[in-house]
Amino acid sequence: MANQASTSRRSQGKPRDADVPTFCTWPAHPERENEQKPQGKHTGEQEISERARYEQSSFAPSTIFGSGSVSGRTRYTRDAHSTAYTATNQSERGGREDMASVYSYNSSRDASQFVKEVHGRMFNSLNEAYLLPSDEKEWGRLDKQGSAMTVSFDGHLYPCADVVEAILDPSTPGEKRILDLGCGTGGWAIDMATKFPHAVVTGVDVAPTPLDMDTLPPNLSFEIDDVNLGLEHFHNQFDLVHMRCVMGGITDMDKTLRDIQLCLKPGGILIVIDGDQYLYEDKQRFFKIASVPGDREGGLADPKGSWLCRMIWEACEACVMAGSGMPRSREIIELGLWDSDLCDPVTASAGCVFFPVGPWARGKDLAETQMLQYVGVLMRQVFLNIHRAYHGILRKHGVPQATLDQWSKLVDIELNQSIRKLWVRFMYCCARRRSPDGGPAPPLPVPSPPVNNDPSQTREGRPSGEEIVYPEKEIYTSPEQARAKREQRLATMGFVPSSVARTSFAAMNQI
Repeated sequence: MANQASTSRRSQGKPRDADVPTFCTWPAHPERENEQKPQGKHTGEQEISERARYEQSSFAPSTIFGSGSVSGRTRYTRDAHSTAYTATNQSERGGREDMASVYSYNSSRDASQFVKEVHGRMFNSLNEAYLLPSDEKEWGRLDKQGSAMTVSFDGHLYPCADVVEAILDPSTPGEKRILDLGCGTGGWAIDMATKFPHAVVTGVDVAPTPLDMDTLPPNLSFEIDDVNLGLEHFHNQFDLVHMRCVMGGITDMDKTLRDIQLCLKPGGILIVIDGDQYLYEDKQRFFKIASVPGDREGGLADPKGSWLCRMIWEACEACVMAGSGMPRSREIIELGLWDSDLCDPVTASAGCVFFPVGPWARGKDLAETQMLQYVGVLMRQVFLNIHRAYHGILRKHGVPQATLDQWSKLVDIELNQSIRKLWVRFMYCCARRRSPDGGPAPPLPVPSPPVNNDPSQTREGRPSGEEIVYPEKEIYTSPEQARAKREQRLATMGFVPSSVARTSFAAMNQI
């Protein structure tokens, strides 16, 4: 079953390449692997049980963490090694001269430092703006979302695959280092550490990763930290910096993005990926959100609109009220890094991929149809899981639980019956850092020719002529093209209604 496979993968520290189906191997009914369990109120006993499951299943008591002070706060590091590093060793491995101490992390003793319980779900304790949980349900959702992303990048773990692989090629000089910001379950970091065993991989998240460190690749480590507080200890160290699906927790994307670019070595590549807060009707027009009493007719809200769209939009509004800079983050990712003074505009690109929500989409042939149906089922599972996770931040902003229960009931019906034909969009942008003198990025390294004893096979192991390219994507090669696409979509929005979360929060504060 899907959830069992995800749990096994996390506990064993194995890469996920085998989880991405190859030609004509898409499961017929993967949605049955994630059947929804009845949702009821959490009693105090159930909440204690939820915390116990988090503490018992997520971490091995022997996990090694390092604690160090950076810019007035403490961060925590853990490695896949069986012995703790001294301060000198930590400095040698990552330039972390500020490492102060190391200790064995014990989940039952220390989990409360990093997570808190809200309405029966576990959330990080460091970042109030990030609205999604950090527990077993969320880890399963993230794994499914990650699998869909790999399919959309044609079996790669990243866009701009040729550039990434040239930069990280082991035959080129220098130690290779990879930074994964917002690493979540650690799945992407594990896959990268396995694919590039010569590279040092570091994952950072605001909550502990659900991994047994004794089973992970030896070139992989994790840190608990909030990127909003600065990344000075990582500056000028990495060949690849990857940040995916964290914009909801970023308070000032302009500041953070500059900080992240400074983490690159000259010529290193930055990849930022995130989901849109709106869903789409035909990949160009926003799908209307379901209207509620008090909404004006016309604009973004409509009586025949989607309740899933309404729930996502309301949760994002609450996220902004909690301090997220999500609207600006979305604009930056859409427009790309062409105007960044730290990155070489010649190396910049941007784009987006679209996933159907449910197995209804059809491609131009059987292979494309199977691919779209597979990612469609994954995304339906993702949204069936995620919409109740929004309850916590919406309740915090005054939306009554009865209202949320009714919305979620309508979302379940909408998703399970495929009432709406929805597309979800994930945006990305990439660019390489300039040379130290501010000039163009250094030329890409020239790797040694690959050894391939069978010329009929491609480097991905598939027969020549059978490469499957994900069909629903857009790639922008200029800032003008990226801006034109953004403006074309925004023109379909119309006026935006008042948010129930905003009005409820205002009313709550007047009492």
